[in-house]
Amino acid sequence: MPKSGSNLVAAGILLSRIAGLVREQVIVATLGASKSASAFRFAMRIPNLLQNLLGEGALSASFIPVYANLIEKGDQAKASKLARAVVSWLVVITSLVVVTFVVAARPIVALFTSWESDQALYDQATQLVQITSIGIGFLVVSAWCLGVLNSHRRFFLSYVAPVLWNFAQITALLIAIALSLSLEDSATWLAVAVVAGGVAQLLIQLFPTLGLIGSGEDKVDISAELKDVATRFVPAVGARGVVQISSYIDTFLAAAIAVSALPLYTASLPLYLLPISLFGFSIAASELAEMSRISHDKETVAQRFSNATNKVLVPAGFVTALYIGASVAVVDGLYGIPVRLKDWIAGSSSEAIFGQDQIIVVALILSAFALGLPAAMNARITQNTLYSLGDVKGPARIAVARVLLVLCISSLLMLQFDWLQIADGTMGTVPNVPDLPTLERLPEEIRLDDSQPPKLGPVGLALGASIASWTELLLLRRRLKTTQGITALANRRPILLAGLGCLLVMSVFGNLPWLPSPIDLALALALGGASYYLILKRSGIDAVGVLRS
Repeated sequence: MPKSGSNLVAAGILLSRIAGLVREQVIVATLGASKSASAFRFAMRIPNLLQNLLGEGALSASFIPVYANLIEKGDQAKASKLARAVVSWLVVITSLVVVTFVVAARPIVALFTSWESDQALYDQATQLVQITSIGIGFLVVSAWCLGVLNSHRRFFLSYVAPVLWNFAQITALLIAIALSLSLEDSATWLAVAVVAGGVAQLLIQLFPTLGLIGSGEDKVDISAELKDVATRFVPAVGARGVVQISSYIDTFLAAAIAVSALPLYTASLPLYLLPISLFGFSIAASELAEMSRISHDKETVAQRFSNATNKVLVPAGFVTALYIGASVAVVDGLYGIPVRLKDWIAGSSSEAIFGQDQIIVVALILSAFALGLPAAMNARITQNTLYSLGDVKGPARIAVARVLLVLCISSLLMLQFDWLQIADGTMGTVPNVPDLPTLERLPEEIRLDDSQPPKLGPVGLALGASIASWTELLLLRRRLKTTQGITALANRRPILLAGLGCLLVMSVFGNLPWLPSPIDLALALALGGASYYLILKRSGIDAVGVLRS
């Protein structure tokens, strides 16, 4: 059984995510939880959503299985012509989408936010959406390059390419800091850098991709393959696309509560998405092409599925324990230190836009996300297994159920938690809080004031996302078992016990008040990691060996 290449994917993603974490550190140190940060965070969700909807999401389920199967059969001529046809479709569709979002930016902002009463915030968000939307096309074509490169087992380049995208934004912010630009101007520079970085990310992949597909033969008939891709495309947008939409719904919901909610919520996302991308996504992406090649052999597919599940569960147990037991130490180490360093260099204080209260709120959001982390990581494996076996409609229906669940639960929870706040390190309620549960929003004068103590509304959003992740995983696993007869033979119990032991250790050593940051985080990682490894080893699981397989 050939290796999946997930380690190469993970290596590329690791470099990309490290660059992404550095980018987030600079963004938080520069914009904090200000209104400009809210406007930029909202504007960033548009290109990211459409990249996943038109690019990675739809292509993973529709184009890659068909293209990879042609490569496996040695039919390079058909594969090349198919790749060129698909990218032509994407360019046309994406161009129309870009024009729509640039022209309709103002109603889009009005549709997903309630910022019209703050004209400056509304205008800034509109301008930033118009800028970032221009980068959609470059990101979507980059996703096409990723599909071609993955099918040829060229995993590293496509996943390390986003480093350039992150580097462009880091550079723009460092220049903004050096020039002492205002928060509004810094956000604009950052949005322009998003577009420039997208161009760089595409170019570094484009020429190797064109070299792989070649010029092809125009006389080759690919009507059957195009029909196959088109047949998969619509339900793929419904399945993977709706999953992506569901992951962004809570972001748009955050724009409807306290104005600081969106930047605080999105500040937690890089930490939440890091293990999902590094382990869940990397394994799922590499396994999709391999399973598509052997989709006729269900026994081998089942074996790969079980192996992939174990590779995801081992890191999931450790990261979940870390994010619950030592969340404050993690967030302070990631964001608190850069903010204090920037203040020391600039000779000013950023406490008003990102201080200890904001750190505590982000830590609580991260802990809420961590409750659903194992499910989110495993769902990608299960979903791609179904895709490789030709089942696209089942995941589409499950994705719709997830969206509805997120809308109902997250919106209800965020309204309750938004009446809670962290002030001077202590949790309390907003003055004149109504009887809970309630459907009443915060008064506008409090909701749109970024100088107010940070509210806990985004914690409710994260809890809703965790509940939806577990529901989605259970439905996907049930679908895989009933339609394909495949179940995961995973070591759940010993990993759960090791995770609980690790959580206990990290809860103690990651929260010692007399230890400065990041020493408390380093101690929690060292002792928690050692306990996790030893408990697994005593249970007969070689954690290092599982990850290397």
